[in-house]
Amino acid sequence: MKNLYLLITFCISVIFIHCEKDLTGIKPVTFNWPTSTPEQQGFNTQILDSAFIQAKNEGFVDGLLIIRNGYLVAEKYFNGYDKFTPHNVMSVSKSFLSAMVGIALHEGFIDSLGEKVLDYFPEYIFSGMDPRKYDITIEHLLTMRMGIARESDNDYAVYQSIYNSANWIKTTIEYPLIDNPGEAMHYNTFQTHLLSAILTKATRKSTWDFATEYLFDPMNIDVDDWEQDPQGYYFGGNAMYFTPREMAVLGYMYLHNGKLDGNQIVPENWVELTLSPSTNFTHPNQYGAFKNYNYAYLWWIGQIHGYKLFMGYGYGGQFVVVFPDLNLIVVSTANNQVYPDNSTIQEWAIFDIIDKYIVAAIES
Repeated sequence: MKNLYLLITFCISVIFIHCEKDLTGIKPVTFNWPTSTPEQQGFNTQILDSAFIQAKNEGFVDGLLIIRNGYLVAEKYFNGYDKFTPHNVMSVSKSFLSAMVGIALHEGFIDSLGEKVLDYFPEYIFSGMDPRKYDITIEHLLTMRMGIARESDNDYAVYQSIYNSANWIKTTIEYPLIDNPGEAMHYNTFQTHLLSAILTKATRKSTWDFATEYLFDPMNIDVDDWEQDPQGYYFGGNAMYFTPREMAVLGYMYLHNGKLDGNQIVPENWVELTLSPSTNFTHPNQYGAFKNYNYAYLWWIGQIHGYKLFMGYGYGGQFVVVFPDLNLIVVSTANNQVYPDNSTIQEWAIFDIIDKYIVAAIES
């Protein structure tokens, strides 16, 4: 439990630097979800209603959306949000980024996951560099195995030192290795930021433009805001803004092996790879109601209520949770301007809602 807390929490500075922007009034492009009643899709309405009552009572939930069998069956918004209001999805951005890398690989912009990261950044190679850094690959970034420290180490000093630097890419590459590349997972968002810069260099397009052309437009969604680093690279793995309905499209597409409306948007073999475990954590393990978890390729996998799931996981309770065996997608957004201890409380509370009132509403 403590290990997962360290792996997925962002530094305190993120909470206050990445404040929610006023994007009210924006009506994003969005996938057109067909609707159905919960009863028609196998829910006990009384139990399911309790999910939204509990979400409202918690006070920090901004949105909760449920899709089953391809139908939008229920959604509610709180704290001034509505279905048109984009939300900072935090590290759910990493799961979108994973899809972008898979497309770039399929389209030939990237030759292989074994490509060396420093080949993309020769300008940051320096005399006396740790020779192990030449071994860092794109796959290591996708699985958090570059070898640098967790962003949460030393009271989040790792994250702060990179975020507050004048050049995030350079600082990340220069950060000391605590393990050989590939040997151990250490969750650090700036590894995935390197992926964004690699996409920009490989495609000769900004990550925003590449993603719009190859991912967002085919999904019929759009990103409404996205932070950039001091050099102008879009933040790989954080600070993207989507509505919950748009977040759900990502889950739905992956539930259908990368296909949407008959179009193969993300390669099927990429979906299979990126939803497979890249860690081998000792089971049973547990983070609230989220059990038997492992990390995949910028996705989390595990179980809630005994059912297998894969999940885009963002700080504070930004979730895209997909239960393949139930043909169920649950999306939540929540306040992310909280300290890590409170973030854990929020995340566990949302897991409890999914466990006790959403999955249970199907079982009953």
